Amino acid sequence: MPRFSVSLSDKVAFLKHRRSYPGRPRRIEAVETHFAWVFLSPRLAYKLKKPLRLGKMDYRSLAARRRGCQEELRLNRRLAPAVYLSLARLSTGPNGRLQFGMSGRTVEYLIRMRRLPRAAMLDQALRRKRVTRRQLERLVRRLAQFFAIAPRQPMAAADYLARLRQSVRANRQALRRLAPRLPPELVEDVAQRELMLIRRLQPELARRCERLIEGHGDLRAEHVCLTDSVSIIDCLEFDPQLRRLDPAQDVALLGLEMARFGNEPLARTFLEAFFRVTSDDISEEALQFYMSLCAMTRAKLAAWHVGDPQYPDPRPWIRRARRCLHEAQRHARWALRLLGSPRFTTLSAASARAARPAPDHASIATTPVRAGVQQVPP
Repeated sequence: MPRFSVSLSDKVAFLKHRRSYPGRPRRIEAVETHFAWVFLSPRLAYKLKKPLRLGKMDYRSLAARRRGCQEELRLNRRLAPAVYLSLARLSTGPNGRLQFGMSGRTVEYLIRMRRLPRAAMLDQALRRKRVTRRQLERLVRRLAQFFAIAPRQPMAAADYLARLRQSVRANRQALRRLAPRLPPELVEDVAQRELMLIRRLQPELARRCERLIEGHGDLRAEHVCLTDSVSIIDCLEFDPQLRRLDPAQDVALLGLEMARFGNEPLARTFLEAFFRVTSDDISEEALQFYMSLCAMTRAKLAAWHVGDPQYPDPRPWIRRARRCLHEAQRHARWALRLLGSPRFTTLSAASARAARPAPDHASIATTPVRAGVQQVPP
């Protein structure tokens, strides 16, 4: 059989056409991300990984993309078993034309998924300020169950502390390259505060190394679907070390996301409920450190987009990186302020003084912060 050359643009053009798909759906919507293309029909979604390399993620070969798709299916079925359906193949027939199916020479692998309702995604609910108590409780239970059965991956205390320090330094190094568009003094201030927190919190962080599990690694609001069963998609699949973390750090990112949408009370209620259900006695100071570290990592990810030909206008990414850095600074400052006070407040102790819960039909975004749990000051 002759071997026809098939480029990424050929594959994307084929996948944009509704007649290319089994059943010929009414329409196809194509969405490009930094690392993939996603093609949406009314019922299904197909994800195509780009042949890129970034750090430990190397999808330049077809074999690597196949392994990546298989791993993404395996990992995401933990929190969204009804969403991640199967591996799909693109092949070329004798005439070189692209087709779905097993016959012919395989030229690409895709992840076939059930499409989730956009209106049910957490980021949309946060924008509308309509997250109910029942939805929040279902989300907390789903995450608590997931972390309870996730494979344990403890680490020696010295190794864990070294890894946290290395994360701070890697973030600082990546963000420094945007100077002067990102103030270098802001980057340095956040990094120094986080390194100081690792020193000040060393006894507690050293104990938390026993809690490490294989988690999700990218708990963003756009990855959470608030249907009755709660589906959480798009975990970080390409590097197992980035999924090896403290559950508190995993949920810290989701708390940050809620606060970013202007729902600081919701974020506090979510975090209180999670730590109460999981009987985790993390201190407020350690949680604020994790939130600062997550925010600085998000700044680094935004900075990676600057200079990418796919995004010719760098200004939105610079603004996002700056905003995330200010969030990181705010949480680090608050943690250090708490450490300087004589009283060492824990979330679990504060949660014991719970206020009256909001009615189930009410928007959680209107629920006041519980007494004793300190809201991060602006």
